[in-house]
Amino acid sequence: MNYYFEHAGALAPLAVAAITFFGSFLNSFLTRNGDRTKIRSASLVFIDKVINERDWKKRENRIVIEEAFEQLYSKPFSFEEIKILVYSESPNAAFRTYLKYRPRLEINDKRTKFKFQSGKKPYYLIFKQKIKLPLCFIKGCFLYILFALPASYGMSWLSKQGIKVLTIENMVILSVLDVLLWISAIIFLIEGIKYHSSVNELLRDLADKFENN
Repeated sequence: MNYYFEHAGALAPLAVAAITFFGSFLNSFLTRNGDRTKIRSASLVFIDKVINERDWKKRENRIVIEEAFEQLYSKPFSFEEIKILVYSESPNAAFRTYLKYRPRLEINDKRTKFKFQSGKKPYYLIFKQKIKLPLCFIKGCFLYILFALPASYGMSWLSKQGIKVLTIENMVILSVLDVLLWISAIIFLIEGIKYHSSVNELLRDLADKFENN
């Protein structure tokens, strides 16, 4: 570990220069869309060389590549994640969609694609895997109802009778709890809606870099 940090420190001047230079190429490359013939440009040649050149495969040197992508997206990426995403059909869209659903994804066993983590799929297969039950959406709606019903009843009760039977202090406490129930209900609903469409977005933006099974 000390060896790693000693070499990483020695690479600091290189990192600053490389990130600036590397980032300018990435910015132009990753914002492009289109077929692979257009993507195969000078930017791709440079990125391909940086990622696959033997010296850059050394663990202590990968910090430069990881730092460059973190600067672009304000999120940390591992070297393996970068290698998969940068060669997708639309890299910029792939990076952003991957970040959106990252908490539920992992790299597959072959280290070539992403897939849903075990138990994190947004659907459940039934009838011999012929029908996809939208598990996330159903769960989100159920939890919304579970939290929204008492929140709605509590708000109604507080508005009608609360001031008559409660002190101002207790009224405030119960009102805050009621608001928290509403917030929880809305979060669960939004989460269910968000992941309901995740498969379509992942297939659209990551294409052959997403393993849907």
